[in-house]
Amino acid sequence: MTTRKVQNPNKKGNSAFIWAVVAVIAIALLVIGLIIYNGRNNRSASMRESLMDVTGLNVSWNEDEDIIHITGDNKDANKAELFEDFSCSHCADLYKVAEDSMMDKLKAGEIAVDLRPMTALDNGQIGHSTNALAAELALFAHNDIAQAFTMRDYLFREQQTAYNKYDNDGFADLVAGYGASKEAVQDIRDGKYTDTAKRMGDNNRKYQEDKTGEAWTPRVLVDGKDIEKIQGNRDDWPETLSQL
Repeated sequence: MTTRKVQNPNKKGNSAFIWAVVAVIAIALLVIGLIIYNGRNNRSASMRESLMDVTGLNVSWNEDEDIIHITGDNKDANKAELFEDFSCSHCADLYKVAEDSMMDKLKAGEIAVDLRPMTALDNGQIGHSTNALAAELALFAHNDIAQAFTMRDYLFREQQTAYNKYDNDGFADLVAGYGASKEAVQDIRDGKYTDTAKRMGDNNRKYQEDKTGEAWTPRVLVDGKDIEKIQGNRDDWPETLSQL
């Protein structure tokens, strides 16, 4: 008597079906990957297109100084000292009403600004103010001026959502999207300017205290006097400065 081995007639079909499912999943993953990749590229391209126009600005920073010097073509223009903190909500409010005027008058050579960043709201710790300033300093150090001003613009205009959102890697990824140099991105990722940012913030607070007896942000000083005491309307300080 001959014994036959009975085989499952669907065995071959099951194998083919499994490979078909694997192929479909692989194709789906590839498509999703391409969508994400293209989305990131499109986002980076859009971010680079939104860079602030810094044509006509002269920006200098000596790493031993606590001041970022900003001028137009007229280096003899009336000068103000601007104190700001990336965690300060009032700084964000002042930024929104005065920044456009400040930039226009800087480019026109009507005013000059010594930017004196502070980190007082980190309360002596390494927090949002210090990390944001360290990222800004890395950009200035590598002459990525447009990226520095664009990041500053974002952090003040979108402060409610940006506050405490980024660590060093986050800031590095952010400015990479703006097209910052590889050197600046790496310095941010490494926290190269963290200690410098903390020193700058502390020194600018002490500078205010020594000069006026107290310190706060936002503050605009002209020849050691608050702009409000000179004209009475801080919101329009660039216009006041240009007319002094």
